[in-house]
Amino acid sequence: MQIERPQGPTPFSMTAVALGGIGLFIALLVVFAGPFAPQQDIGTTLGEIAGNMRAAAWRSFFGLEQPEATIVQRVWDIDRILMVAAPAAGVLGIITAVIAYVRNEPRRIAGYGLAISVCAVFIQVFLAVVMIIAGVMLLIGIMQNMDSIFG
Repeated sequence: MQIERPQGPTPFSMTAVALGGIGLFIALLVVFAGPFAPQQDIGTTLGEIAGNMRAAAWRSFFGLEQPEATIVQRVWDIDRILMVAAPAAGVLGIITAVIAYVRNEPRRIAGYGLAISVCAVFIQVFLAVVMIIAGVMLLIGIMQNMDSIFG
C-alpha cells in the first residue's frame, strides 16, 4: 500500500485547508463558548419586548399615533466580529479551493479544504436559522400570553 504524495507545490490547497480550519474553529467557538461581550438579562429584554408590543397595540386600538421608530446602530463587539469572521474565512477557503482545482493542484487536498470551508459556512447559516426560528417562537409565545402577563 502506497501513500499518495502531492506532486508539486500546493499553496492554494493548503491555504483552503487553513482558512476552512480557522473558519470552523471560530464557528464552533461561537457556538460552544460564546457570547463573550456582556449581554443584557434575558428577562429584562423579554419584558421590554412585551411592554412595547402591548403599548403599540393599545395605541393602535385607540387610534393614536405610534411614536417615531428609533433606529439603534449595533456596535461591533467581539461576538459580532466572530459571527462575521467564521463565514468570511469559510468563503475565502471555498474560493481558494476552487482556485486550487483550476490550477490542477492535488484534488484530495483541495477537496479537504473545500469540505472544511463549506462546513464553516454551513454551521453559521444553520445557527442563524435556528436563532430566527427560536426568536419567532418566543414572540408567538409572548403574544399568546399577553393577557396573562399584563392582566
